[in-house]
Amino acid sequence: HTHTSHRMPVSRVAVLGIAALLASQADAFSPLSAFSGVSLRSGLGSSLARKQCPVAAARVAPLRMTATGLDAEAATDGGPFLDDAPKYISKAEAKALAEELKSEDGGFSTEQLVEMAGHSVADAIFEAYPPSTLMGAKVLVICGKGLNGAEGLTAARHLHHYGYSVAVVYPEKKRDSEGQLLQPNAGLEKQVRNLGVSVYMSNPGFLDQIGLVVDAAHGVSFEGERPKAPWDVIFKQLIDPTVLGTKPLVSVDMPSGWDADAGMPEQPVPDPEDEAPPAPIPVLYPDTLISLGAPKMGVSKYQGAHYLGLRTIPLSAKDKYGLNTPSFAGARTYTRLSDLTTEQVARLEASVAAEEAKSALAAAAPAAAAAAAAAAAVPQAAVPPP
Repeated sequence: HTHTSHRMPVSRVAVLGIAALLASQADAFSPLSAFSGVSLRSGLGSSLARKQCPVAAARVAPLRMTATGLDAEAATDGGPFLDDAPKYISKAEAKALAEELKSEDGGFSTEQLVEMAGHSVADAIFEAYPPSTLMGAKVLVICGKGLNGAEGLTAARHLHHYGYSVAVVYPEKKRDSEGQLLQPNAGLEKQVRNLGVSVYMSNPGFLDQIGLVVDAAHGVSFEGERPKAPWDVIFKQLIDPTVLGTKPLVSVDMPSGWDADAGMPEQPVPDPEDEAPPAPIPVLYPDTLISLGAPKMGVSKYQGAHYLGLRTIPLSAKDKYGLNTPSFAGARTYTRLSDLTTEQVARLEASVAAEEAKSALAAAAPAAAAAAAAAAAVPQAAVPPP
């Protein structure tokens, strides 16, 4: 939004160049904006903890193309800084907040909250891992039987529409006393199946084709120290470097296996007197975490890329729980809670370079076509027979 009468034309390349230089909090995906999905993810997927590295004091969001043109308001949003650390809430507060949202005064249904949460997860993934960076590799979304799994199924549907090749692992399903599948998960599973997305009971056999794993298995509901079957086997595969352990991992709301209050479980200490030492606990440490509503106490020491989704907390709830979560700029369904890493900035610059090359090719195409047409129109001299 400009306050002057004279405006300079802004090219897509210039917009992306500004975004790269200022290394910013990116805008949400819009179907009208394929170029807004510049990569802000780390280039090296790992199941190990990665320390974040602040690289930009000033941060600005890439401009977003909408039906009415460039969204300059989103572009001038500075985003949250590290000293604006949001409040981390307890498991009890998270459950109370969810119940308030679904109360008569809150006005939300479970289905609405699941849809908004899953949508924001997909949008954050689009920023962090654009489809072009996966080079055709699949996104494997691992869904539990609870609401965290419902959010994963919703995200899988949106990711399919965003151009990703998606597969779902859904090993457990909730049923009522008559054996009927419970909502909203039953309907959400049908929705992804109707799009041609394959749903598996365990990790599929094409793990070498997976480029990104989304963990929506347990969320806040996880209790106990060790995951039970079938999750113990699935999680072992997720951290095994010979299986999926080198693939980038995104966790929804809480990394599976972590307690929402206590955080990542400690590994058992072997007793010298025991003949067989205790088996290690398969613990997920995601490259990217997408908290929902408000970050939980259990991830207060998490050091990967951190997003916040579910843009729906009313002012009354923010006041009651003392939430100071950063604002969501423009039409974004998520915001960023962590600074960019050096790898993410490098990835962003590579995306900008690719966009510049694509724009240059598109600009040169008409001239090349015209030259070819002109050459074809020149009559060829007859060649006399020998």
